[in-house]
Amino acid sequence: MSKIEHHIFKKNDPERKFNHFICENKFVKKIVIILCNILILAGLVTISIRNDIHETQLYVQENLNQIKNAMNTLAFRNQRYASTVTKAINDLKNQQLQALVTIHYYPKLKEFGFNRGIYPDNLLNGTLLGPGKPNKHIQNDTHIFALLDDLWAEQQHHSITYNYYYISHTLEYFYLSSKSNAINFNATREFFSSPKYKDQRSESQPVTSLYNGFYYTAPYLDFFSNRMVITIKSPVYNKDQVIGDIGVDIPVKSLLSSITLPNKLKSSLNLYLYDVNKKKRIDIFKGYNHTLLPSIQVYTRLSNNTLIHANISSTIFITFAVQILTFGLLILIALNYMNATLRKYKSQKQYYQLEAYTDQLTGLFNRRVLDTVIRKTLEENRKIDKPISMIVFDANDFKTINDTYGHDIGDLALKHISSTIDDMTRDSDICIRLGGDEFCIILPNADLEQALLMADRLELAIFSGYFCHYHIKVAISTGCTVIKPNENLYDALIRADKTLYKNKENKAENRKALQQQLNNYVFKSPPSFQKKE
Repeated sequence: MSKIEHHIFKKNDPERKFNHFICENKFVKKIVIILCNILILAGLVTISIRNDIHETQLYVQENLNQIKNAMNTLAFRNQRYASTVTKAINDLKNQQLQALVTIHYYPKLKEFGFNRGIYPDNLLNGTLLGPGKPNKHIQNDTHIFALLDDLWAEQQHHSITYNYYYISHTLEYFYLSSKSNAINFNATREFFSSPKYKDQRSESQPVTSLYNGFYYTAPYLDFFSNRMVITIKSPVYNKDQVIGDIGVDIPVKSLLSSITLPNKLKSSLNLYLYDVNKKKRIDIFKGYNHTLLPSIQVYTRLSNNTLIHANISSTIFITFAVQILTFGLLILIALNYMNATLRKYKSQKQYYQLEAYTDQLTGLFNRRVLDTVIRKTLEENRKIDKPISMIVFDANDFKTINDTYGHDIGDLALKHISSTIDDMTRDSDICIRLGGDEFCIILPNADLEQALLMADRLELAIFSGYFCHYHIKVAISTGCTVIKPNENLYDALIRADKTLYKNKENKAENRKALQQQLNNYVFKSPPSFQKKE
């Protein structure tokens, strides 16, 4: 680290020292850059994937809630239908009414009903079926069938496929909301005696479910359609007794139609119902088959014993991660290129700045620093109330060296002086070549006594060294002063320069006096002694 860099770029603070260390050690610099890029890229990918997973979970959760809301809409509507039918039954219970339609008996099937494709259709829209021969009390219920037709025919727009039905527990029959062929139903007797029927009727449900007015069954295989369905049921009362149920059969596969998912997400999604009691999974939609990678799970509770689950494949997030990684890599390459260009620009700027403030021959500061670096140094020292000293010096008889040995030897003499100065001064000292053989040193935090001591050491060190093959030496004369508070720098420089020339004149007079003494001294031979004759 040169003293010029130390003063111009403030490389004495910890951050600059670290940057300087990194810049000087190319291997460490490359490792640090690679690690930083990896950390940035990893952070970018991690944050992006976390956000994408969170947003996808919320999106899928909203779609699952759409299924739940759609089914709840059907449930509340079904509850209203049950309340209407309950009121109608209680209003008609004491009335002797003529049957609205003829109820047929089918000997081959041993069942009764109507609108089953065997006899001409009647005016009712639904289908009646039940085991054995019809009971005479069923004739009165035909008025309920007409009411159900009106309720079920309400203008309804719904994304889920469903079928309404009314089941009478007392008379054991079904009234379905759509017309069906006889061949589709020929096992009603077995149904009313099956455990499934007993378990799903309202009387077998908890009081809390009946209090709500509706309840959901767990997914099951439908007795008639042979499809997996989930049913919403609402009880129908006569007085305080449950005499029947109005239900909505919803095919499990049709639940998918109530959600709006893009094809890309749908292909990475497995949707299913989960029966909590039986710990059984019933698939609604299967978008992927691989199970090696862990999946992201989202679910919502449809009822006490049924959950709607969605498993999101990790593949979609891995694909997204690769895209983010590629995008992030391109950004980092661009940023690193821009950073390298900027560093190159800054390096060139620093190089030109150093060149502007550097004397090319000696490597010391030139005169331009007087209005920049030194002014800042003076301001900093004045704030902390510390003295600043100045040493001005030049080479004695420098013209004689140039004239006698040539300018190349003169340049070596100047380099010898500058290198000695640079070696003997502190990092905080500012060494300047003012021009020719004139030099200046600014000593922050130094008084006059310390400056004089430094000047004597410099004179001795410079004169003691040889700088060329001619074995000649160069001597300097110095002038020291302390820069006064609020004093103009050039005034202090003039004062130090005057001291320099005064010291140079004193040295010249001393040399003349010494030479005179040498010239006046005569060596006399000892007297000769002759013999007397």
